[in-house]
Amino acid sequence: MKRCPARSAAAQEQGVNWSRTLDPGFVMRRYLIVLFIVLAGRAEADTINVLTDLLSPFPPGCVALTLPQEPASTDNLLYDEEILAPSINSGVRDARVRVTIWRMGCHEPGFSIVLLRLRKVSEDEPPVLVPQVFAQAGTVEIPQHPGQLIGNPAVGNIGATGNVIPLDGRTYMLGVDQLPAIGDSRFFPEDYNDLFTLELTWTSLVAAGSGAFELFDIPPYVPTFDPPQFESQILHGRMSGQYTFDGIPATGLQLIVGEQTDDTNFIFAIFFTYMNGRPYWLVGNTGGEAPGFPNIELGMIEFTGGEFIAAGPGSFDPGDLDQQDVGTIFIQPIDCSTILVGYDFSPLGMGTGVLEGRRDLFRIAGYDCNPWQ
Repeated sequence: MKRCPARSAAAQEQGVNWSRTLDPGFVMRRYLIVLFIVLAGRAEADTINVLTDLLSPFPPGCVALTLPQEPASTDNLLYDEEILAPSINSGVRDARVRVTIWRMGCHEPGFSIVLLRLRKVSEDEPPVLVPQVFAQAGTVEIPQHPGQLIGNPAVGNIGATGNVIPLDGRTYMLGVDQLPAIGDSRFFPEDYNDLFTLELTWTSLVAAGSGAFELFDIPPYVPTFDPPQFESQILHGRMSGQYTFDGIPATGLQLIVGEQTDDTNFIFAIFFTYMNGRPYWLVGNTGGEAPGFPNIELGMIEFTGGEFIAAGPGSFDPGDLDQQDVGTIFIQPIDCSTILVGYDFSPLGMGTGVLEGRRDLFRIAGYDCNPWQ
């Protein structure tokens, strides 16, 4: 059955019969999906940087902590429906599952994440597996792009298909492969953020046959209805990297957001700049920050008294180093690639100000915040 979103009353009034009969393409998709992706992936290998591209159609850094448990508002809600699904080893739809779908915006303009929450309705009914998912741009009857229901941020395309749907429910991010099981279409962020068809199917998981599926029209991303998880971009590990400043050549801020053994975050920042025409660097760090902080203030320190690295081990020791407080910086993220850096270098006689840092060229390979930018 094809379902229309709560947001579109006009779509609900169309009265279209969305039932789908068994199509040869549907059968072929089931058996050719693995072979096709392997062969196509080899053909496309020269166009994908596996160190930076996670292939998700949304910025991985859009969700940094835990997934939200519900939509931000009723306007944000796309679907909240109870459907019948086949239980494990069943040939019929004999268990109820609550499906809630909404979009969550990102701080990067034009990007969002589709979130699905699956909840088994009754403990008296047999267990149900998390379904396979497929998607395709526009309104179609047989989506061909395999997807993943991703339960945790920062795990890549590791889907939950085949797990048991919990009684208390769980939220998943919807990932969609660029390459289809059959055909030559592509699925990019612009498709993901526009109208597309989503299929939840248990056909390959249970004995219920080709009728064990549901189709959903996912409307385009609307920033007014689909807000980000947090009002402001938060600092997290995917924002680590080298930030540069327009009009200030060969100068930058290296920012590292790391994790300590007690699950708190530390921040380490190094300014590479110049003083009286000579290279000059300043360092600041702090620890014990609870994950999810929207900004940070760091005291900046100048180190003197050491030797050039080529002098080798033993050329100086920690007691030879002098530390001098030279001011503070205040870091506030704007989006995955942009930060505002406020500074007060009054102790150096350099005054105060604000710079905008961009991380367009220097990112952490394999752990980028938004590989699509």
